Amino acid sequence: MSITAFDLNNPVEKNLAAMLASGRFPHAVILEGGTASERLALAKKLAAALVCSAGRANAPCGICSHCKKAAADSHADIPFYTAEDKPRAFKVDLVRDIRSDAYIIPNEADKKVFILENAHTMGNEGQNAILKILEEPPSYVNFIMLCSSKSGFLPTVLSRATVFTIGEAKNDDDAENRAAAVEAAMGIARAVTAIDDIELVRAAAVFEKDAKLLKTTLPVVQEIFAAAMREKFGVSENSSEFGALPEELARKLSRRALPDLIEACDKLMASLRMNANHNLMLTALCTTLRKAVSK
Repeated sequence: MSITAFDLNNPVEKNLAAMLASGRFPHAVILEGGTASERLALAKKLAAALVCSAGRANAPCGICSHCKKAAADSHADIPFYTAEDKPRAFKVDLVRDIRSDAYIIPNEADKKVFILENAHTMGNEGQNAILKILEEPPSYVNFIMLCSSKSGFLPTVLSRATVFTIGEAKNDDDAENRAAAVEAAMGIARAVTAIDDIELVRAAAVFEKDAKLLKTTLPVVQEIFAAAMREKFGVSENSSEFGALPEELARKLSRRALPDLIEACDKLMASLRMNANHNLMLTALCTTLRKAVSK
């Protein structure tokens, strides 16, 4: 991965950047919510900022040797510890190793930043063990503890850390499924405006062996047409995961076609809920959307 500057349009990252710049950054933070990959990506960015040599106001710079090593997961002063996301997976012996390591001064940077993934899976014994160093940490040590929810921590641990909530807790699978649905939906929406019917058939081919993808994609297709209709009626959106597609559709489709397409999606989703035959659903997908455009 590459290390980039904090996104100041993101409230959590803006807050982290401000605390770093102030020089009053807490020795222990808990990042909760979001997906596991989102938590880890933010933890790595934060760790890079803490060891960055560009100065607090400019960290992470992404170009100093510390940032480059952090990006390559090879910085000696950013130890990473993880455990499975299941109860008591983060063993007390591992916590004791972390505690011992924390008393060893940094090798290269001014800071030593511990990233503890799935830290909420420590049992009470493990949390009490980490508590001992959270109460009186060496001045050069920072802990970044990652969890789906802070509710897994003892109140005594929470009282000695600052919690940042990334967002609603989600599985990475959810994010991947959404990405696949968005990609498929954008293909369907573009194909609706094609002159040749075959383009829509080709776009729908992605569902031939994946009925689950069709189920998750149809609501997204409807979202795209709804966004296009808002564009058509002058309600512009500054940012969208659909890029410029809604604006493109608003230019190509009539004010009558867009509401008809949204209604067509409703009918298709209703058919899916009634467990319609999958092959027939693919045919219906193409014919129903084309009919809505050609009215």
